Amino acid sequence: MNTAQPVALVGAYAALPPQRADQEHFYEGLADRGMADGLELPFRDGLGEDVRWLAARMRGRFTRSVITLIPGTMMRVGASGTFGLASGDHDGRQAALAFVREARVAAEELNQLTGEQSVSALHIHTAPSTTAVGEMFARSFEELTASALTEGDWSTRLVLEHCDAYSPVVPGEKRFLSLEEEIPLAHEAGIGITVNWGRSAIEAQDRSRPLAQIIRLASEDLLEGVMFSGAGPTANRYGGPWADAHLPLTEDEPTSLMDAEEVRRCLRAAGGGLSYAGAKIQVPGDATVDERLTTVGHVMRLLSERGTAPAPVRGS
Repeated sequence: MNTAQPVALVGAYAALPPQRADQEHFYEGLADRGMADGLELPFRDGLGEDVRWLAARMRGRFTRSVITLIPGTMMRVGASGTFGLASGDHDGRQAALAFVREARVAAEELNQLTGEQSVSALHIHTAPSTTAVGEMFARSFEELTASALTEGDWSTRLVLEHCDAYSPVVPGEKRFLSLEEEIPLAHEAGIGITVNWGRSAIEAQDRSRPLAQIIRLASEDLLEGVMFSGAGPTANRYGGPWADAHLPLTEDEPTSLMDAEEVRRCLRAAGGGLSYAGAKIQVPGDATVDERLTTVGHVMRLLSERGTAPAPVRGS
């Protein structure tokens, strides 16, 4: 694992205002307030309608970003039920392999547009829901590694993002492989694992689960990153009970179980081996740009307390 200063990431798309001009001001604010070294970017069928516009927002500001494949993965899991790198269905697994390659190509193209290493990693997952097979994920990773030898070197690395595991007694949302199944797969593949706080809490409907998983992964020298995204047991303006709705801190959304002290505990448990840590949270739909930045800043300032962000968050 990386022992250098961790990268501060913001999953900006969860808090992005709807209007283009406001989006530009939001990105400017993230940079001007010193909140983020990089972004967590969603990959569905690409990186958005206007990649050149995105590149202009990122150039010189966000040079160590991560692309997450979870939005596009869940779209495809919902459509077929068999899509995923851990699928026992041949066509579903091949489609997932092609999807990873598409994301890698998109990352390279974005890096070329910015002229920087704007994207450094891709989050991959052990889909599909409920029927994932660890052996199939291992085979997929072998094929991705082998294809890199023929397709040329990629400038991005792969990271396994743990999502809520399938349980016959807990409804869950993603319902992929358990952390216990993913740990040996990550060791075998030589890749790290990232924890999303909310998805780990959803997995057991228990706010203590994220901390326990962070401690376990740190002990295994597998903890790559932590993304702080809240969850809670009751319905709220962002979604239903135990939904993967990216709730803010408790101070901004009382139904959220992710409070400031819990973030601090998780960061202490993570220790010094993190490659990155950050926030991916929603905000009220009618929030102003400044209000959005302030809400995100409530999480990011906690990271700077522990030396996780490069500088204190200003203006929040």
